[in-house]
Amino acid sequence: MHSRNSTHRSNIARPGWGLRPVAAACALLAAAGGVQAQQAPAPAAAASAAAVKETIVVTGLRRSIESSIATKRSSDSIVEAVSSEDIGKLPDASIAESLARLPGLTGQRGTDGRVNVISIRGLSPAFSGALLNGREIVSSNDGRAVEYDQFPSELIGSATVYKTPSASLIGQGLSGTVDLMSRRPLDTRGREMALNLRLERNSLDTQVPGVASPTGKRFSFSFVDQFADNTLGLAVGFARLESTTQSRVTELDQYGDYAVYDLPVTGIPRSLFQAPSVSWGPESKALLPMFWTGSQTTKKNVRDGLLAVLEYKPNKDLRSQLDLYYSKFDTHEVGGKLTSNLFASWGQVFGVGVPSSVSNVGTTQVGQNTYATSGTFSALPTTTTNWDTTRRDKIAAIGWNTSLRMGENWTAIADLSYSKNSRDEVYQEVYAGPWNNATNNWAYGPYRWNVPVDGSAQSFTPVQSGFLANAANLRFGDVAGFDYVPGEPRWTGVIRDPKAKDEIKTLRLSAKRPMDLFGIFSNFTGGLNYTQRDKSIEKNETRLVMPLDAGGNPIRTIPQASVRAPLNMSWMGVDQFMRLDVPSLVSSGALGRKAAEFQLKSNDAFVGEKITTAFVQLDIDSQLAGVPLRGNFGVQAIRSEQRSEGYEYLGLDNNNPNLNLLFRRTGGASYTDVLPSLNLAAELRPDLIARFGLGMATARPNINDMRAGGSTPRLNTDPGPNQGTWQTTYAGNPELKPWKSSAIDFSMEKYFGKRSYVSFAAFRKNLLSYVLSSEQAVDRSTTPLPPGFTPAPGVTVQRLGGEIKPRNGNGGRVEGFEFAASLEASLLHPALEGFGVVFSASKLNSSISDQKVDQNSNLVVLNSKTSINGLSGRSNNLTVYYEQNGFSARVSQRYRSAFTATTRDIFFRPTTRSQGSDKVVDMQLGYAFSDNGPLKGLSLLLQVNNLTDTYTRNYKTPGNVDVPDAAQLVPNYTYQFGRQTLLGAAYKF
Repeated sequence: MHSRNSTHRSNIARPGWGLRPVAAACALLAAAGGVQAQQAPAPAAAASAAAVKETIVVTGLRRSIESSIATKRSSDSIVEAVSSEDIGKLPDASIAESLARLPGLTGQRGTDGRVNVISIRGLSPAFSGALLNGREIVSSNDGRAVEYDQFPSELIGSATVYKTPSASLIGQGLSGTVDLMSRRPLDTRGREMALNLRLERNSLDTQVPGVASPTGKRFSFSFVDQFADNTLGLAVGFARLESTTQSRVTELDQYGDYAVYDLPVTGIPRSLFQAPSVSWGPESKALLPMFWTGSQTTKKNVRDGLLAVLEYKPNKDLRSQLDLYYSKFDTHEVGGKLTSNLFASWGQVFGVGVPSSVSNVGTTQVGQNTYATSGTFSALPTTTTNWDTTRRDKIAAIGWNTSLRMGENWTAIADLSYSKNSRDEVYQEVYAGPWNNATNNWAYGPYRWNVPVDGSAQSFTPVQSGFLANAANLRFGDVAGFDYVPGEPRWTGVIRDPKAKDEIKTLRLSAKRPMDLFGIFSNFTGGLNYTQRDKSIEKNETRLVMPLDAGGNPIRTIPQASVRAPLNMSWMGVDQFMRLDVPSLVSSGALGRKAAEFQLKSNDAFVGEKITTAFVQLDIDSQLAGVPLRGNFGVQAIRSEQRSEGYEYLGLDNNNPNLNLLFRRTGGASYTDVLPSLNLAAELRPDLIARFGLGMATARPNINDMRAGGSTPRLNTDPGPNQGTWQTTYAGNPELKPWKSSAIDFSMEKYFGKRSYVSFAAFRKNLLSYVLSSEQAVDRSTTPLPPGFTPAPGVTVQRLGGEIKPRNGNGGRVEGFEFAASLEASLLHPALEGFGVVFSASKLNSSISDQKVDQNSNLVVLNSKTSINGLSGRSNNLTVYYEQNGFSARVSQRYRSAFTATTRDIFFRPTTRSQGSDKVVDMQLGYAFSDNGPLKGLSLLLQVNNLTDTYTRNYKTPGNVDVPDAAQLVPNYTYQFGRQTLLGAAYKF
């Protein structure tokens, strides 16, 4: 390796490369290195100093950086890597957060504030592949995206993110592939053991008392040793997490100017939207959120993780490794929510309630829209909701890999693996509302409200303090009137207990040998991989209904035995809020149960896949014009056989109204994809590497999109011009093929010693096949009409109805630039030894063609352009650190601009929302005792996550009213998670 004062460094600033900002930065650093070189001591003294320096053992964050850079530098592909600082110790609180700091990667915070899924290069988590020790791993959610919080960071030795495909990498994704690796015990010399203990506390304290201790705990133990003259190695790790997360959430929805738009229909007094201080013209309109909620939750997380690796290497020809992983993750979330639905105050809509008037109205002007953002309502409908959710995920994985050298050249490798995930979830929800005993009807109380349109702190304060805390003032039911369906018992809650099972079996046989072909190729690798994956999803639902008294009226009284101490929700203006013990209430039998309609079975899915992959790869080790060139060239041929099962509910049989027409549907497809790939790394200088990647990759469709069957066809039977028309239905597509792209990548990497580098990368992915939902007309002539329905004279029931389903189209791209740097300040001056900075930034853009179906050709055609789901146009990560003489300090920030994300809604259905930009700051202080003595091996840690208590928000359009700037996004959900403080100790011996 050249020294850091290499005279070739000035070549970085060549203007012909067109990378002027990066080149300038590299040149500046090179100049600093040159100054340092000019001040170097005499040769003999320098050699002596170098000898002394070689004996220094680097630990902690700098060791992690050094190992990660070594992985990046030696790889033939374009990769990013993160390594454990020490045994059982990653630099962040979770694997997901560590990955989210890598160049080109972004994390998405879930509803509990933790990063659990990762996007690579602006593509949603569904586009990436996830491996554990090189093998595809099951996912714990409804789709394929792996939730990384299922894997304790203490058990992972390193993680490598492959940004370019290679033929020998099986299970890779379209955007990239994350490979989580455990430690290999025979790569460690000597016995190592470590204990870690952390205590944590959230600044929001406890939002729902009694659910969990406000003080969370983390414990882990790691052990590595070798036996039988270093031919047998064992690594074992156990990690337990008992963590409590808190959240406060507000929701604004259904913006609209109903004073003008709906005045003839509803009869709402115009004074509802008139403030004395505001002059309203005849055409003036103010946008008001007609739907508002405020909630708070406490969630207890208990996770046990166990990992064991047994490695056997009796000689240089045989190496066998057996690794096992198991985790059980239990969560318990309890929450309370206040809902106001202004539609329910309009007596003409639901036949309940009284009109309300508002005074002291405040407005905010945004663009050409006027928003009503504060005021006092004289009588406002509100509903209280209490819920309780438990979820258990269990992941088990086992893998056995054996390599055997046969003769002088050939090495055979066999890999057998199995992984399984099961998820059981129970969501129980009960709602009630204020009751007027005198009128024996809902009570509408006066409220003061403040709902700023910028998403800042909101309040919804009942004028009568404590009214919502007394069970004697409330009754079961929904004040908005949605608890009633004609002919059915009134309902007051729901139980949803979805289940998911995921199972992957894999067998891989491969062989490799060294070779010298054309003076270019140095190694051959080829093999066959067979993967069988079966995943089933059930969306079960049961309604909770009110029993009837002797007169046939619903019993709405709330049992006092299920009432607990009220919640303090003063942050949103409610000093006391009634809390119900929902599981106790449900199990008491105070409420009845009614099975959900058969139409919900259309959400269930079973998908089975058999994927056979044949691959050939040639490693490149040559020279081009005197420049060392390495890399690989190969191809994968993937044969896919998929089948899907599901349900379609067509309603009731006309001949037998008691017979439900529920049909099981099946479907599937078989196809072959050929995916070539090329990776080149040219060492222009020993410390300057240029990389080039070219290849094709796929990502299999979402499980829910592949389901057979669809939602219930419904005929419009209401009198009017639309009678006899079919409403649009939704369905899956068992014949759906993967996303597919071709990609080109380029990067330049300049290294300064072992722990400093600067890199610049550019890439473009052309989407050859993409999945979007589009509508097509389907024949409904055989679908039974609703029992008893007779069309009005002159009305003909339409034969065709619309159906929206996912289909394959093409056209689209993702492209971007990435810059990354890890720099030690000692490059500038020796006095800055220990200081350093790690920085990365990405600028991405995408364009996906919307799809529609040509009704004549039945083919998907392209329409307008939209941005791809999950893409943040800009993201950056910055870590400033100091580590010297046992002391360590670091401050990290990660940022991503606005993007769209698909999550689960309250009905457990996939829902895509516009997420706002997100910036999170973390801080960490530590000290490690390194001197010989009783405390040697002990390190102390203080860590604060989400230091600035940054909210997350998503947005939506204000409504469907015809006003200027109607497409402008306004806050929909706002989440506050608090800051989390951790105090910990680790002991290595």
